[in-house]
Amino acid sequence: MLSRALDHIYGGSHASTELQMTHVYEAPPALTVTAMANLVKAFDKVGTLHSSLSALDNPDASMKDLGDLVTRDPLLSGRVLKTVNSPFFRTAMEVKSVHTAVNILGLVNLKNLIAFGVLPYSLYRHPVHRRMFKGIWQHMNATAITAAHMARARQDLDSGTLYTAGLMHDIGKLVLVLLMKNPDENADFPYNLNLEYENLTATHLQAAWVMAKSGGIPGQLKALVLDHHLPALIPVQQLDCNAEHAKYLTVLFLANQVAKLISPDGTLLDDVNRLDRLDPSYREIFSQAEAREILLCPGLIDDILANFRVVQASLN
Repeated sequence: MLSRALDHIYGGSHASTELQMTHVYEAPPALTVTAMANLVKAFDKVGTLHSSLSALDNPDASMKDLGDLVTRDPLLSGRVLKTVNSPFFRTAMEVKSVHTAVNILGLVNLKNLIAFGVLPYSLYRHPVHRRMFKGIWQHMNATAITAAHMARARQDLDSGTLYTAGLMHDIGKLVLVLLMKNPDENADFPYNLNLEYENLTATHLQAAWVMAKSGGIPGQLKALVLDHHLPALIPVQQLDCNAEHAKYLTVLFLANQVAKLISPDGTLLDDVNRLDRLDPSYREIFSQAEAREILLCPGLIDDILANFRVVQASLN
C-alpha cells in the first residue's frame, strides 16, 4: 500500500501555480480573521513547544535525566502516570514511579504528552469537535513521527525540528474546528483547502498565519508550517527560500502524505487518491527511490500505530 502511495505522490505532472494558491495566501474575510484571532489567544502556550521538546533531544540525556525533568513538572507528572496506567497500556500493576512510567512510554510518547499539554483541549466541549480534534491530533503525531524518521535516515536534517514541525503543521485546523458552530454529528473536517474555504471562509494555513502573527508559532518553524502544501502547488524554483528550507519542506510534505494513510481509529487506509502529488521539480531533493528505501521500513508504521495508544490514553 505504501509503495502504491509513493507511485501516486511521485506520479504527478508540474503543478499549476494558480491551483489553490488563492486559498493559501488570500486574506479571509475580516470577521473570520477576528474570530480566529480571538481563538488563537487560547493557543498561546504552543509557542513554547519547540524549545520544550528540544530539551529532550540531547543525545547525552539518559532516561533517568528525562524522568528527573518530568518530576519537576507536577502537571506533566500526573499526565504521564495517568497515561501509563490507562487500559491502553495494560500494565500488570499500577505504576506509581514517574521514572518507571517514562521508561515505559519512551521518548516519542513523552514528547506527545508534553505537546498535548500545551493545547487548550478543554475548549473542545462539543462531541463532534472532540472527535475532529482527536483525528487531527493523531494525524499531526503520525506526521511528526514520519518526518523525524526520515530525518534520521537522511542524517543531514535535524530530526527534532522536523518532529516539532510535523506536530504543528496542521495547528490551524485545531483553530478552525472551533469555528464550526453546531456541527452535524456525522460531519467530518473538510479534507482539502478548497472545502475548508468553502465551508469556513478560511483555511488552516490562514489560521496558522494569524497564530504566527501573534507569536504562537516559533520563528524557526513558521515557514515550514505555513508552506507545507507548496510542494504540491508550485515548482521548487518558485519557492522564496534557500536549498536547506526546500529540503526540510519536501520531507515534511512527504511525511504529511504518508500520515494521511492512517485513519483516526489507527488502521491503514487503502485510498491513495486522498494524497497530494509532489511537483516533479522536488524529485532532485528527495527521489522516489530514496523515499521507498526509507518509508517502506516496517518499523515506521509500527511506531506510528504504537503511538496511537498514547493519543487514545491522553484523550480519555
